[in-house]
Amino acid sequence: MNVAQLKSGDAFGEEALLANTQRNATVTMLADGSLFRLAKIHFDEILRAPLLREISVIEANAIVARGGQWIDVRYPSESQTDRLPEALNIPLGEVRNAAGLLDADREYVVYCQTGHRSSAAPFLLAQRGLSAYVLAGGLAARQTHQR
Repeated sequence: MNVAQLKSGDAFGEEALLANTQRNATVTMLADGSLFRLAKIHFDEILRAPLLREISVIEANAIVARGGQWIDVRYPSESQTDRLPEALNIPLGEVRNAAGLLDADREYVVYCQTGHRSSAAPFLLAQRGLSAYVLAGGLAARQTHQR
């Protein structure tokens, strides 16, 4: 099944590096070319740190209060029971494709249950020119903060 065709300069596999999971796809070159591989430690130093902006519950609530948007990157089945009011549900695997439908003038706060999975989404959105943050600790932190 052909999911996407990458062009020169495109990247793949960064979701797995960001979320510290296994890569979920196989990539096959259709023609001769060069592939540049970046070790996780170098990826974290060069790319992840500048593009991953982790914020607290208080900062996230302030962004949403001034017009920002929550994005829940969990699967729809996970999101059904405890999604934040007015949050968009865009599962992590769909973030790359959905980025073009988001408003470039709006800020986004991305979350999952623990903050682990959602750490990849702001990176992917920032690559596409969007301003996005990850809620540190995810919904679990937000629920703890509200007690």
